Amino acid sequence: MNVPIRPPLLRQENCEFRHLLRDKLGLHDYLQERTAFCVGEHSLHCELYEHSPDAPTILFLPGIGTYTELYAELLCKLSRQGYNLVGIDPLGHGYSGGERGHYTVEQMCAAVSELLDVLQQRYSGPFGIYGYSIGALLAVAAAENDPRLSAVLCGTLLVPDLAPDFAYRMGWNWTWASSLFLPGFKLPLGSLIDFEQLLEGHPAGAEIKKDPLVVFDYPLKTLSSLFTHSCNIVNQEYAFASAIMHGDQDEVLPVSYSKRLVHYCAQPLELLVLERQGHMVPFLKPDLVVTMAAQWFEQQFSREMADALI
Repeated sequence: MNVPIRPPLLRQENCEFRHLLRDKLGLHDYLQERTAFCVGEHSLHCELYEHSPDAPTILFLPGIGTYTELYAELLCKLSRQGYNLVGIDPLGHGYSGGERGHYTVEQMCAAVSELLDVLQQRYSGPFGIYGYSIGALLAVAAAENDPRLSAVLCGTLLVPDLAPDFAYRMGWNWTWASSLFLPGFKLPLGSLIDFEQLLEGHPAGAEIKKDPLVVFDYPLKTLSSLFTHSCNIVNQEYAFASAIMHGDQDEVLPVSYSKRLVHYCAQPLELLVLERQGHMVPFLKPDLVVTMAAQWFEQQFSREMADALI
């Protein structure tokens, strides 16, 4: 398939605020190792940290509201463990094209498949995907849709088929019903998660809250697509390996939810518990996440390559 590739549109490159944010996050050195590009007619922004053409390749989908550049330290360090890392700004997020905050799960699945078409022309190793927070739901959906993804790691996983509690279910039902009449009406991110609490004490918290590339208001159509999406792993077992990496002090979803999910789904899900860690562990303890993620992907890819030789 001929998928157009274009140079990136890195807005704010000469902006004082952008320099300050990167400085507070300590990203300057890591960003020197990235190669940014756009894929497809919707200008999906991607950031590559390359190891070698024959190394396994891992796609990364960020958490709600955020975008790949903010995770540069995590992606760069994971790449150094022997992987090609490709971060994806969801449509309408970060540097990607599209109306701010607007996408559906189906559109993101199609975008991931387009990206895989491009990457397959350069990389011969296996492909995996790592999704953090809401990115985990998108990662699972992408793997259900595209068999080229053989390993799926979820940094917490919310499956709408299994609501954490009744209040969640009622909120999702309201979102779906409201989106039928007001699909473009936007809800503040703070109505979904306590962004202030998550960023409390973060060295770049003040800058992140002012970042124009972060999506702080979400259209009901996007939220409805996310929170009414039915995950097939609930009733079907897939060939891809899958795991949930979850901090036992997570402020957004308790680890008890993941324990329920492991038993609820037909798909085998390994639970990797990060002791004494909260939801923001990819930002606050990237080395810890890199170690656990690299080990898990190495096990899955090694098993896959061994099976291919039989």
